[in-house]
Amino acid sequence: MPMTDSADPSAPGPGGLLIHIGSQKTGSTALQNFLSANETALAGRGLRFLATGRRNISHNSLFRPLRGPDAAAIWADVAAEVAAHPDTLSIMSSENFFDRDIAAAMARHMPAGLRGACRVVAYARRQDAYLEAMYKQKTKNGREHLSPLDFVAKVGDEIADYRAILGAFADVIGDDAVILRRFERRALKNGDVIADFLGVLGLNMADADFVQPERDANQTLSRAVTEQMGALARHTKINVRELAREMILDPDGAPRRSRDVFTKGQCLQIMAHFADGNAAVCKRFIKDDDGPLFDMADLAPDAPDRYPPPQEELALYAQAQERIAAAIGRIERRNRARLFRG
Repeated sequence: MPMTDSADPSAPGPGGLLIHIGSQKTGSTALQNFLSANETALAGRGLRFLATGRRNISHNSLFRPLRGPDAAAIWADVAAEVAAHPDTLSIMSSENFFDRDIAAAMARHMPAGLRGACRVVAYARRQDAYLEAMYKQKTKNGREHLSPLDFVAKVGDEIADYRAILGAFADVIGDDAVILRRFERRALKNGDVIADFLGVLGLNMADADFVQPERDANQTLSRAVTEQMGALARHTKINVRELAREMILDPDGAPRRSRDVFTKGQCLQIMAHFADGNAAVCKRFIKDDDGPLFDMADLAPDAPDRYPPPQEELALYAQAQERIAAAIGRIERRNRARLFRG
């Protein structure tokens, strides 16, 4: 694989497999769009976006099959495609792969030769911010209607215990085969996940042959919006996916707000819960610095609480009602059939 001297030395060589496993809410869609849009240019640099199991821009469709009876056949197909291109590095990408079950499937079913030539790259977001984003996503789709802290209690250790998740992959392919990157602007090359991922491979995002990505594809809707959309998903036939798309296109600006799920005190509690695990992750997987896994400056004693005060919180819920009603009206006027599921 053609690589510059800035490439990560743990990245696989020609004929290997690099699996981008997410996690979710770390720019995976933007990265996948870039890989898909630049297949020809990447091929000229010794990289292939693996065809096996890829639908549209990602390998997300493999998540369920890899945990079922077809796992061995899928990994055999992946191994065959990688072997058919011995001079290139094959890349898989699915944010859903950030899961211990995928590591277990690799242990049980991935051919030994492929395991030896496999690396995974993961982007880790600070757990309080990650759980906020996941709360909004699950709530918006109507899948959860728990309080934020109950949501953390239910799924926090399952999806945000990075020591357990990354350790599961390392136990299969080795510690040095796990490339961990912090999903923080200060830690990403040029503050950008695509530039950072390409940097791992020794490539420059500014290369003139690359189609540059469009930005701001995934906006952070306010908690008030996601909770009210979730209620519509649970209690009506309104198509909340269509509604979410319309909200993002809101001519008045989508109701955006971050840091509106957990108070500063709750963020501190979440991070204290994961503190020992994060320290272990640093020691095991990040060898180029001795700092903490995440920047915690905004949670310092003298830092302001970014959670909305009561008046702003009330205004956010009122705004959410108005904007959702307006979006429903626009969809209904344009194409009423798209407003409802089924």
